[in-house]
Amino acid sequence: MKKILVSVATMATLTSSIYAAGNSNTGCGLGSMLIPNQDTVATQILAATTNSTSGNQTFGITSGTLNCTKPFKLVMNDKAQRFVADNMDSIAEEMAAGKGENLDTLLSMIKVEDKATAASKLKANFAKIYSSSNVDSAQVLDNIASVL
Repeated sequence: MKKILVSVATMATLTSSIYAAGNSNTGCGLGSMLIPNQDTVATQILAATTNSTSGNQTFGITSGTLNCTKPFKLVMNDKAQRFVADNMDSIAEEMAAGKGENLDTLLSMIKVEDKATAASKLKANFAKIYSSSNVDSAQVLDNIASVL
């Protein structure tokens, strides 16, 4: 009899989540796809466990899938970071002018489609991007991402 009561209570708990809104406690990932309505502790634990054991949240975040949203900031690749580090001065000069080969190459590396508009925005926000004389390449890339 106890087993039947426990089973009924568990089923009631799990099925009641069908009528509830999604939960943001467990984040995005496979668990949010398999268990879309997470209004009980049991369903949230199940979703969080699914996310952590399947190791898919990082994929979802970088790809914008599995109910994850891609971050606003651009994903910078190693080539872009090295390029900026190796060409900081020339990129700064070209950005201040609003045009140039190195600036165009950088915009291609970070997958900017409308380069003319981007170059204009970067020129207008030059002081924000190169915020100090000792700014490093990672900060420059972060600042570019915030402007674009």
